[in-house]
Amino acid sequence: MSELKFDPKNYRIHGEKNKRLIQKSLVDCGAGRSILIDKEDCIIAGNGVYEQAQELGLKIRIIESDGAELIAIKRTDLKTGDARRKALALADNHTNDTSVFDMEAVMEDFTPNELDLWEFSIDVSSLDIGVESENKETSNNNLYTNKITTPEYLPKNEKPVISDLFDMDKYNELVSKIEISNLSNEDKKFLVCAASRHIVFNYEKIADFYANSDKEVQELMEDSALVIIDFDSAMSKGFVKLTQAIDEQYDIDHEE
Repeated sequence: MSELKFDPKNYRIHGEKNKRLIQKSLVDCGAGRSILIDKEDCIIAGNGVYEQAQELGLKIRIIESDGAELIAIKRTDLKTGDARRKALALADNHTNDTSVFDMEAVMEDFTPNELDLWEFSIDVSSLDIGVESENKETSNNNLYTNKITTPEYLPKNEKPVISDLFDMDKYNELVSKIEISNLSNEDKKFLVCAASRHIVFNYEKIADFYANSDKEVQELMEDSALVIIDFDSAMSKGFVKLTQAIDEQYDIDHEE
């Protein structure tokens, strides 16, 4: 068997805690979920598990599939009521929870529309820009970093309607439940505020709306962090409509 290769662009970041728990799961419960490799022996899913399996010297058995069948692993040493089996079920889910996505890698490979199809949302506050790979675990543990980046959209010349900019369905569902609850008005007020986190913004449409709005709206959108403008980049690409005054000031500042 040729040696397996780690995914050169793994979308998951496996921090020390995640590695520690994966290894504990392998030691305490044995191997559970399989890993997935492509025809070139490069790992598609399970890079973290394979890394820890290598550390422990576990053997690897490869079963070939063309994707038309589901391959199940039968653990012949475990019964439904076994404590070790229960621990494996917990570990299988928890180890996934303790790794994080490499958002920069995801954003490099997928468009916002493609991510929408997978209902994959991005918390821009968790993103870092210009950070070396060895610092990624630290940056992803700090969701309040001041270094942020956003997907770069190419605004069109069409201004979308407001209703296309966001989806209130989940928010409205939560608010309805809160309003008919027996909670105090103070509790309801707090929970309604918290429910706003479930308003889903369509940032591609927001970019279109921004690019076709007047200066006052643009400034308020920037203050709300709905868009973050790299001034020089926006100018060079002609994305942003500037007022005459700003345009003239830019020319003065950039005179040779």
